[in-house]
Amino acid sequence: MPRYDKNHKLTYGTLKKVYSGIIFEIDQRSVVFPDGTKKTFEYCSRNDSVVIMPFDKKGRLLLIREFRHRHKREVLFLPAGRRDKKNESPLKAAHRELREETGYDAKTWKLFHTKFPTENLLWDARVFLAKDLYPAPLVGDEDFPIKLVPTSIKKAAQLASDGKIENEFLAYNIIRLGYLMRMGKLKW
Repeated sequence: MPRYDKNHKLTYGTLKKVYSGIIFEIDQRSVVFPDGTKKTFEYCSRNDSVVIMPFDKKGRLLLIREFRHRHKREVLFLPAGRRDKKNESPLKAAHRELREETGYDAKTWKLFHTKFPTENLLWDARVFLAKDLYPAPLVGDEDFPIKLVPTSIKKAAQLASDGKIENEFLAYNIIRLGYLMRMGKLKW
């Protein structure tokens, strides 16, 4: 096991691409620790993700229900996807994904949360809040039809707490949003 000096001085090798797929790329590089120990690290990268928490004019969160091949059934989700191109801004990607998956766009947007999965998974996931929706359908690349499920934030938070919204990142953000709204701490 490598030991660290108090300054954590490490020597980093050059990143080397070892795999390039449709969505993901894998890079490796060696790292030399202060005691001379050398380890190889792998990094998985892809375009950043966006998640949208859209609210209709009745104040309901627009969850979506869609078939997911991994689950082999329909699941509750939020509109989400990847930036199509590295130069597409996260907000532009959020507009596009909302239009593709719900048929709406929004006049009012707020960045709610940004996270990166882990040190070795190199992409950010940005969560946006959206309101003042208006019809603006855009054909997307979805494999199966998506159904809108307008849900009160209280019920959505309960679904997330009960594990009915299975994606933990989405569940966390819904629960957090419900808490902030209940406490009057959400500022648009």
